[in-house]
Amino acid sequence: MSTNFVRAENNHFYAGNKKIIFRGYGIGTWLNLEHFMIGLPGTDSQIHQAIIEAYGKENADRFWKQFYRSFFDEEDFKFLKSLNINAIRIPFNYHLFENDQNPYVYDEAGFAEIDRILQFCEQYEIYSILDLHAAPGGQNPDWHCDNATGESLFWEHADFKKRTVALWKYIAKHYSRNPWMAAYDLLNEPVLMIEDKTILNTFFSELIREIRTVDPNHLLIVEGDMYTTRFKAFEPFQDANIACTIHYYPMLFQHVFKDKYNPAEIEKNLFKTASITDIRERLRCPVWCGETGASFNRGNRIYHEALLANMLEVLEKHEISWSLWTYKDARSMGTVYPRDNSEWMTFSKKAGREWNFWKDFDQMEQSVNRTIEKYPTDISENEKRRIGHRILADYQYIIKERYPELLSKIPFEEFLRFPESFKFKNCEKWDAVINLVKKYTNP
Repeated sequence: MSTNFVRAENNHFYAGNKKIIFRGYGIGTWLNLEHFMIGLPGTDSQIHQAIIEAYGKENADRFWKQFYRSFFDEEDFKFLKSLNINAIRIPFNYHLFENDQNPYVYDEAGFAEIDRILQFCEQYEIYSILDLHAAPGGQNPDWHCDNATGESLFWEHADFKKRTVALWKYIAKHYSRNPWMAAYDLLNEPVLMIEDKTILNTFFSELIREIRTVDPNHLLIVEGDMYTTRFKAFEPFQDANIACTIHYYPMLFQHVFKDKYNPAEIEKNLFKTASITDIRERLRCPVWCGETGASFNRGNRIYHEALLANMLEVLEKHEISWSLWTYKDARSMGTVYPRDNSEWMTFSKKAGREWNFWKDFDQMEQSVNRTIEKYPTDISENEKRRIGHRILADYQYIIKERYPELLSKIPFEEFLRFPESFKFKNCEKWDAVINLVKKYTNP
């Protein structure tokens, strides 16, 4: 392995002879759409299909090219460089490369946007970490892996896993010599909805082994079960250049904090909830917190900012690298976001007139609880998730009726302008988070 590449060693990350801590951002809802982040109901595939049906495939391709270039370009890199971050996480959907009707055949054009970003990474000396956020069959039951069914079929069908191994080999061969691609984050937030948990270790072992046949250089990042909180299924890795990642959002645990402004409360819950000790001591790997963040549209923004400040203080104390979720989105968790009166946000409000992610999520939980009360039974958390997604399927009329009705009234050339709302020059910024990031990135 070349010394130019980032590597794992002695439970830390190194670039050359220098120990480094990743401090940065996930780009956001860019090459994999998430409804609450883009401000539109539906999964990535459903949103893409709605635009194809409204304007045709050729125009839809033009639209997404405009979206990609507007969402993240050199002006964003200049800003990120001014924050002194050293890494960005790039979430992508397997559909960027592969069509379900033509598996194992890859579209070379899928590299276009990632290659464009890597050129800027080299120019501005910011590492990238490539993250497979949505895999064939859905590696978890949720929207963020482009799953509309609540069934995590990735783990039930061998071919989905084989396709993922083959896809990563194709990608790794392409980037094998690029040191600004710091690492491959192999599979975002797996959730095994089957009894045999050993399949997790088996899959990652095979995936690592196959990637190494084409790429001996890159750091490989492994995620644990149950949204990357459980690592008991793993045996110590034979490959030395492996790291593990955890995801932890303190805002989701605020109900357990007695003193909401005390970092010790977060530290205690973080080590209880995640598997940091297990990763470092048993698996002998460095830890990267690949996702943490705050929401500014769910109540007390100042409180959420304080939780995030405490979280970063804890991570820095334990020398744990971190990546904030997220850099940019449609006014949900992003540090950068379109103006409220922009064309995109105006369109978003019309498209989501009867839909709100957080409201839907609460309704899903309440409906599941009512169902369980009505029919008392022993029910697993996974089955609750399945029931909840079936309930949410009742809202699919928004996808089937709202988009055709709304898009039919918008001429395509007008619609093509909407992504410009995401251009850096047209966006606002979350100053409190910016100042928090700079606290730890400034020399």
